[in-house]
Amino acid sequence: MRANSHDRGYDRQWERAAGLFKLQHPLCLGCEAVGLVAAVEVVDHVVPHKGDRDLFWDQSRWQPSCKWHHDVVKQQLEHRYGKGALTEADLWLNSSAAIAVTKRERHVVGVDGWPSS
Repeated sequence: MRANSHDRGYDRQWERAAGLFKLQHPLCLGCEAVGLVAAVEVVDHVVPHKGDRDLFWDQSRWQPSCKWHHDVVKQQLEHRYGKGALTEADLWLNSSAAIAVTKRERHVVGVDGWPSS
């Protein structure tokens, strides 16, 4: 059974750190990579931390993401990463792998091919 979000580290300390990160990085990295502008909604751990506290708090491996990039693009990238088909560098939302997934998925959702919030 998966621990709840608080037990996985998403507590008040995380909320403060993530809030500051969002102020410093106000736009989604994945959207910017394809010439769009969307506000950051999620601070994403580039590499799934799986409970590793050092990886969890490694801000050099955090990236600003809109919810759509986090929920659609990043999940596909992590799935392929877990199978060994992608490298850590491919997990960044501005990587060529992420851009390809973004472009492929854009036509599937939303008006004019872009998801609405």
